[in-house]
Amino acid sequence: MADALISVLIDQLASSAFEQIKENVRLFWEVEKEVDQFTESLNTIQAVLKDAEKRQVKDAAVQEWLDKLKEVAYEMDNVLDEWNTQALKLKIEKQENEGEMALVNKKKVDFHC
Repeated sequence: MADALISVLIDQLASSAFEQIKENVRLFWEVEKEVDQFTESLNTIQAVLKDAEKRQVKDAAVQEWLDKLKEVAYEMDNVLDEWNTQALKLKIEKQENEGEMALVNKKKVDFHC
């Protein structure tokens, strides 16, 4: 009877863990998609700003609007930089953890030989 209870608990834990992993993967892909859209929008804004600078807009209202747009573009660029930095940190941490696990596994194999 205890074996059956343990089996049910293990099944539930495995199912719960699988659902959590599946949700994390889904969220990651959604974020990737949003970052791509964000980057595309930033590129469009930067193109508009570049064009406006070439035309040397004289209208004060338009210049004020362009200045605000430039501020938004800088903020968007900062957000993307921060996101890319965090993504790189996670990638490095993952590689370090995989390296540590490989070392632990190698030591286990060496120990058992």
